[in-house]
Amino acid sequence: MQEKVTLLRDVSRSFFLSVSALPAEMRSAVGLAYLLARATDSAADARDIPLNRRLVALERMRAAIAGESKWEPLTKEFCAGADKPAEAELLSGFGELLPLLEKLPSPQPELVRSVLATIIKGQQWDLTFFEEHNCVLSDEQTRLYTYRVAGCVGRFWTQLGVSALGEKFCDPAQTDAMQEIAARYGCGLQLVNILRDREEDARRGRSYLCSDPAEWLRRAENYLRDGVRYAHNLRQFRVRYASLLPALLGLKTLAAIRRAKSGKRVKISRLAVYSSMLRAFFSCL
Repeated sequence: MQEKVTLLRDVSRSFFLSVSALPAEMRSAVGLAYLLARATDSAADARDIPLNRRLVALERMRAAIAGESKWEPLTKEFCAGADKPAEAELLSGFGELLPLLEKLPSPQPELVRSVLATIIKGQQWDLTFFEEHNCVLSDEQTRLYTYRVAGCVGRFWTQLGVSALGEKFCDPAQTDAMQEIAARYGCGLQLVNILRDREEDARRGRSYLCSDPAEWLRRAENYLRDGVRYAHNLRQFRVRYASLLPALLGLKTLAAIRRAKSGKRVKISRLAVYSSMLRAFFSCL
């Protein structure tokens, strides 16, 4: 996994800050799960390629991750259509990630496979639903989508931490409750993305919210505050820090969304990132 560290940093600088802080017992599985999910997301988002081919690619990736079939590389069009060179490298080297799954200690390979199966289901729904609609039909669809692509990651993070660190991760009696909090936290992080990209997505003919965005912003804030509470209930400093930082960054992003003019996509500054890192560090001591 060490040789993929640079690639992980290049495809997600913010998430890399959390992954790199994790204890070694969790770091490889989280990093690998993220790279696999980012690869499937890049394939799903290859808009120059017809929908049916993207769906076929996602299914092939799902089956290869699950160990149901051998991997056959994607066609060059997928790599050529990637938004960034690092994403093209990720797609072209997808097959190199799969053997790394088998090198993870039990039960980590199955935890990674399970969370990827849920994420890909969400990606498949996203592609097929918005082929026929331009807006979700209910708040329940928003809730289910955010769980599939992000809420499940919070549950995975908790299950992985318990399996890797045992009582050093959290109070064993609180494991089930922590999974539920972590799932809400993950949904909150996805809602940040949805709210930040709302107008850009609308121009593409898709809206993930069918009710008042202001209410969803309040809900996202509550979910991220659940994330802060989740992090402070963890027992090891490195895990607390890695878990807290995304919540602090997400809350800063939501504050920027509140202040932004309509149509402007917000992005927090490096100074805001560094101040969040310092805040996370000192509050986790």
